[in-house]
Amino acid sequence: MTDHTTEQFDLAVHSGLYACFYYMKAAYPYLKKTRGSVINFASGAGLFGNFGQCAYAAAKEGIRGLSRVAATEWGKDGINVNVICPLVWTSQLESFGEAYPEAFKANAHMPPMGHYGDVVKDIGRVCLQIAGQDFTYMTGETITLEGGLGLRP
Repeated sequence: MTDHTTEQFDLAVHSGLYACFYYMKAAYPYLKKTRGSVINFASGAGLFGNFGQCAYAAAKEGIRGLSRVAATEWGKDGINVNVICPLVWTSQLESFGEAYPEAFKANAHMPPMGHYGDVVKDIGRVCLQIAGQDFTYMTGETITLEGGLGLRP
């Protein structure tokens, strides 16, 4: 954490937390009209305090906090707000490994399921389900889709 710069921290907060905040505010009138659903993305980095990822983890935990507040405030409008913490192999994860090999080695573990998630099959399909009519009563929840790495009490 002591090696993180203010610039790195600002980048994570501005591109993650602030982006989520502004997008949700802009979408609110439409969501209220349609009794819509919000699915924000956070990370196990925040849930578990991953080594070397203080800025990213802080921004992602901020998104979880923002989402819980929105779930509380917007529930009366029929809007549900939930969070998914996914683990998928992406070019971004690969780039993270190249840029920060020590943090990557400390955090990138093979999930108990034996493979990283697929963006469409393992994450996208869950998003479709929780945004649909069967899950309109679920709000303020965090779902870990990390192949078993997100196990918690």
